Amino acid sequence: MKKVLKWSLIGVGSLIALIVVAAMVIPIIFKDDIKAAIDKQLAGSVNADVVFDIDDLNITLFKNFPNLTVEMANLGVMNREPFAGEILFATESFGVEVNLADILFGDQLKVKGISIVRPTVNIKVLKDGRANYDIAIPSTDTAVVEESGEGAFSFGIDHWEIVDATVSYDDQTMPYLLKINGLNHNGSGDFNQDTFDLKTYTSADTITTAYDGVEYLTNKRAVIDAVIQISEDFSKYTFKENSVKLNDFAMSFDGWFKMNENDYGMDLTFKSPENTFKSLLSLVPGIYTADFKGIETKGDLSFSGLVKGTYSETQMPAFNVALLVNDAMFKYPDLPTAVNNINLDLLVDNKDGVIENTVVNLKKFHMDFGSNPFDASLLIENLRDYRMEADLSAKLNLAELTTMFPIEGLEMKGVYVANIKAQGVYDSINKTIPTVNATMSLDNGYVKSSEFPLPIEDLHFTSSIKNTSGKMAETFIAVNDLALILDGEKFTADMTLQNLDNYTWDVKAKGGIDLEKITKIFPLEGMTLAGKVQADLRTQGKMSDLEAEKYDKLPTSGTASLKNFSYAAADLPYAVTISQAGMVFDPKKIELTNTTGTIGKSDFTVSGAIANYLGYMFGNNETIKGNVTFASNLLDLNEFMTETEETTTVEDTASFGVIPIPENIDFLLRSNIKTVKMMDYTMTEAKGDITLKNGVANLQGIIFKMLGGSFGVDGSYNAKDINHPQYDMALKIEKLSIKEAANAFSIVKTYAPIAGLVNGDFSTDFKINGELTQEMMPNMATVNGAGLIKVAQAALTGSKLVSGVTSLTKLDNTDEVTMKDVLMSATIKDGKLSVKPFDVNFGSYKTTVAGSTGMDGTIDYTLKMNVPANKVSSQLTSLTNKYTGASTDPNQPVPVTIGVGGNYSDPKTRLIMDEQKEQAKEAATAAAKEEATKKVTELAKGTEAEKIVGSILGGDKKSTDSTQTATPKEDATKKVQEEAAKKIQNLLKKKKN
Repeated sequence: MKKVLKWSLIGVGSLIALIVVAAMVIPIIFKDDIKAAIDKQLAGSVNADVVFDIDDLNITLFKNFPNLTVEMANLGVMNREPFAGEILFATESFGVEVNLADILFGDQLKVKGISIVRPTVNIKVLKDGRANYDIAIPSTDTAVVEESGEGAFSFGIDHWEIVDATVSYDDQTMPYLLKINGLNHNGSGDFNQDTFDLKTYTSADTITTAYDGVEYLTNKRAVIDAVIQISEDFSKYTFKENSVKLNDFAMSFDGWFKMNENDYGMDLTFKSPENTFKSLLSLVPGIYTADFKGIETKGDLSFSGLVKGTYSETQMPAFNVALLVNDAMFKYPDLPTAVNNINLDLLVDNKDGVIENTVVNLKKFHMDFGSNPFDASLLIENLRDYRMEADLSAKLNLAELTTMFPIEGLEMKGVYVANIKAQGVYDSINKTIPTVNATMSLDNGYVKSSEFPLPIEDLHFTSSIKNTSGKMAETFIAVNDLALILDGEKFTADMTLQNLDNYTWDVKAKGGIDLEKITKIFPLEGMTLAGKVQADLRTQGKMSDLEAEKYDKLPTSGTASLKNFSYAAADLPYAVTISQAGMVFDPKKIELTNTTGTIGKSDFTVSGAIANYLGYMFGNNETIKGNVTFASNLLDLNEFMTETEETTTVEDTASFGVIPIPENIDFLLRSNIKTVKMMDYTMTEAKGDITLKNGVANLQGIIFKMLGGSFGVDGSYNAKDINHPQYDMALKIEKLSIKEAANAFSIVKTYAPIAGLVNGDFSTDFKINGELTQEMMPNMATVNGAGLIKVAQAALTGSKLVSGVTSLTKLDNTDEVTMKDVLMSATIKDGKLSVKPFDVNFGSYKTTVAGSTGMDGTIDYTLKMNVPANKVSSQLTSLTNKYTGASTDPNQPVPVTIGVGGNYSDPKTRLIMDEQKEQAKEAATAAAKEEATKKVTELAKGTEAEKIVGSILGGDKKSTDSTQTATPKEDATKKVQEEAAKKIQNLLKKKKN
């Protein structure tokens, strides 16, 4: 028995040792096979890129013995379109524990634990509902899986944990945003049970949540400790022991939440287990800081609420929130003054789940800021027509506020007073608002920031809002005597606004403002602004007159100037400066005078007039109009193009984007620019008119020099469809290098690649249209064009086309093709460039060329030339002899037609035999005619027949007037002529046959 036990223990130990060794060795030996199997499975099931290295896979027994632990380090999931390049999930480590005994002896695999260390989760949902987490590829397997009781996988987990996670949820369909940093979570639960307790603990360093652009929580710390009972097939969640804490404000929940098939049922109550005011104070933005523990507070707090009913797409549950604060105060430890007598009574109540029936009742809100009281109350009886009653009264000594709040680096002075009363109904359809009587004022205002030593001084204003009838048309708003002094410069303004049904305004402004100083006091995040503005303006009018373009009823007048202006922003790749600008206003237009500046590397000088500026500023998508003269030494358009990163190559590259034309701009731009840069092109001495209208740029009389040639352009650029921009141009080009054109222009490079080998210049008068790519280059598949191309003189050497012709003709001195005063007629249509016949010289041999080049590089050309008989192939010589009936004179020219096919890089040359036969027959006929004429002339020479033959071949030089009457002798002569003609015709027939 001892031996049996001994050997049994040895066997078990050996088995465990074998498993340990296998766990360490198998991933090493079979890592390539394992990765290939994983990649194959992922490719068929996941529409995303799962990034991992099989060397980061670790299988061990030692970490959680006797459990087997499988860990994968540096695991990530990258999205594809429409979220290409974004991280969906990434983690430093992902680990799973399984029970070794289950593997060896059990019939089920039970997960003991899951661990995720420092994960990043980034969830996005677009407005159209597409979500980046929807990455599963639908299965094509339609087989029915039968349930068989116990499965082979058990989800009972002893523990799980998430360590230091970052989570982002951005749902644009709602729109809702949630961001969590420093998330830690652990829990346990036996998911094999019908009813079990889920025990969890969660903490987050910061939580920010926003709905429809409004932040409701900003960087709040959260802790959730909860025991939740799960039952009814994982659909019902009952809250047992739980605590939720935001900063220092804690809540607890009781009740249940149930997920039904078509809706959610719930019966939840919540309350704050603590009753100290300090916990509520921790939720106030700016107060929960490192000094929060030292804040002295007192006061009682009561917070409670409920959510009860059904939530679905058409129904809301009833809800209630009540907050009560009594006799509270707080005081910072290092500041002398407390905020006292804080009393708050707020109730938000909805009894039936109809959101319009919500009642908001702020019965009381009172605080004493030192000796300055603040009182407010608000009642909104529903969210349908907002029947309300509001009252606010405050008097604040701004200097005293700095003794209550730690406003570091900011000094304020002045007395601010506000009294607001409102009562009634807001109804946009019936154009009614609550009656309002509001006054606000600031006296002896003073603001100074530690970041900028110059203060705003003598800041004061008075304002009022009055409406006694509740009619929008009878509302009166006034801001009077607004004034401030900044570094010795005074600015004043007054404004009245009446009739909210038809806005009627009267605004006056006068003075100077240093923009840089303003931004030092009120910083603009991500941008810098500088410049001095001087203005003396007044504008009056009604919105109805503005919309009707009745500018004579909008008396706007005054002047404004701007000097040393500069603007830079983090999201703008170039800076904007204006050294000086002057403007004179009237109701119809703004006259621009002495306006000079820079945009990035580009400089400009502008003068002219801009019309409908009021409609553009205040109207709904109104069009601004202008007639402007624009001059520049350098205009770099590349800075205005959108840059998109290309990821298809190893090196980072940038591609140019489409330049959009706003549709609400109607401008005539008369330009005179010394240098223009666009993509890889540099243009000089550019002049002409550009009209921007309805999203289209029309070019008129544009002339410039580029690549050594002169250009003239008329046409249009249409980018209304930003994905398919169109162009339609008429081009006139003089003396442009053929080789430069081939290197610079994609159209020439595509349709005439041989031009890259040609030395010489050309001129053209060509019309062309098509679509541009997103890189602002012609889309070759859409190009259409036609026109004339003139080559004064050019030469081609070293071409495979030349060598192909030479091999057929045995010509001498044909290594160079020359052109002189050549005029070509060309068309581009359906992806093909076609040229009508034109003449070139192969060496000293005149050749007529015609044919086409395809967008794919294929060529189809014919070359016709006269070649000495001894320079043609034996095949061509035999063909010519066959139709002439005799051997050809070695020096006699023979017509040759050569076809050139294939493509530019690999041309194929051949004789075109059908056409060659016709040419040989024509040559033979011509030779026979010449021989017959010679013989007849010889037979008839010196006789009357000579005259007859002469008349046949060219006419009798001594012939008389055709009106004379024929004599018997002349009749005999005519008969001889007819006989001679018959003989000649018979002779020619014999030669031809």
